Amino acid sequence: MDEDFTERLFTHFVGGAWRAPLGTYAMPVTLQDGHVVGQVIAAEQADIARLCRTMRGADPAARTRFATLIARAADDLARALAAQGANVGQTAIAAMSGGVCHDHRAGGAPVCLCASVGHDPIWFGQRLGEGVSRGVAYCPPPNEVLFATLLAGLAAQADLPPGAFNLLHGDNARTKTLLTSAGVPCL
Repeated sequence: MDEDFTERLFTHFVGGAWRAPLGTYAMPVTLQDGHVVGQVIAAEQADIARLCRTMRGADPAARTRFATLIARAADDLARALAAQGANVGQTAIAAMSGGVCHDHRAGGAPVCLCASVGHDPIWFGQRLGEGVSRGVAYCPPPNEVLFATLLAGLAAQADLPPGAFNLLHGDNARTKTLLTSAGVPCL
């Protein structure tokens, strides 16, 4: 991991930019072997308010750019998942990218994706694509933070509209409650 990547673990990706968290609750980021590689700050009410002001959907061309970058980075994404103990191979990541550019209806309320890609990569890709078409906040489980940070970097490279893909750390009951209270249902 390079220095820029490690610094991004400390931030959220909201509205198309890496932003300092407004909360203070720190959660460790550990590798499968138990080695701590950093920490993330859980999203709080102020982070969610900032998120809600920026969420919006992406058109099919933008989702296709994002899916293409995911497919190209399948090896790195799979390694990031493996480093934290999830066994998801390149083929599953490539299949996940297909769900991102699937023909999703535009419109609808923004959503939060709190699911694990390790559980079902194809389902995750479909929900991610649906979310990006409406505006999505991805709140990864702690054992997928490295993957999520790489994914946010790919969203930035894909030139998605600001707010189409957002990364908020803090897959915990409090963060989910705050999102739901703000009108952002969790998938």
